[in-house]
Amino acid sequence: MRSEPDSTTTAPSARRQRDLIVILVALGVAVVLTRIVGQVTRAGGIPSPVVQVLAADVAVWLPLGIAAAVVLRRTSRAAVVSRLRLDLGIVVFAIGIVIVCRAVDVVLSIAFTGSTGLVPAPTLGPPDVGLLLVSAVGIVVVSPVLEEVVFRGLFQRRLAAELTPRTRFLAVLVTAFLFALLHLLLGAGGTTLGGFQVFVTTFLLGVLTGTLVAMTDRIGGAVLAHVLFNAVAVVATWPR
Repeated sequence: MRSEPDSTTTAPSARRQRDLIVILVALGVAVVLTRIVGQVTRAGGIPSPVVQVLAADVAVWLPLGIAAAVVLRRTSRAAVVSRLRLDLGIVVFAIGIVIVCRAVDVVLSIAFTGSTGLVPAPTLGPPDVGLLLVSAVGIVVVSPVLEEVVFRGLFQRRLAAELTPRTRFLAVLVTAFLFALLHLLLGAGGTTLGGFQVFVTTFLLGVLTGTLVAMTDRIGGAVLAHVLFNAVAVVATWPR
């Protein structure tokens, strides 16, 4: 890989704008592919629950992964690794983000349903351990890492570079909005109130992780916060 200069200039860049378009197209493709997979699944075209989960995940991972590869093709591996670094302050900030976002999520859930929502899922008979493991790996590992790389690591960084110093904060808000909108369009929530809860919680998560990235110029804390945020839900709802 060739090294991409770490420029802080606010001058418009055709390459940065092209990268932003690539990412936006990838998000749109992810939504379309997810809808197609959902229709095929409902029609009985994918009978295996494990394959259903994998197909739904790949429908999102594939376009985002391709977009990340295209955008990062000129970036050195050393630069990528350096932006993933953590220190104690970032870890503490990340844990604080998780606490705040989970608290908001619980408050909304209690207000809408009377329950925290963080309870073990009911099962008829022994749970499908294979299905649970596949889902958990996707939710806790792959999705948070890929989403943070694409949203905070690439989209927010390039959008901020296109803005002036006074308007650069908009990059955090716009990226968080797209992040929340993607989850909504992918069907998270299920109901109108559930969708609203997902949107608010993921938008808040995006704003806080985006702020952390803007402050540190690293995405390691955002990845950690996203991983922990999802892990709390997986652990709390794991069948017992």
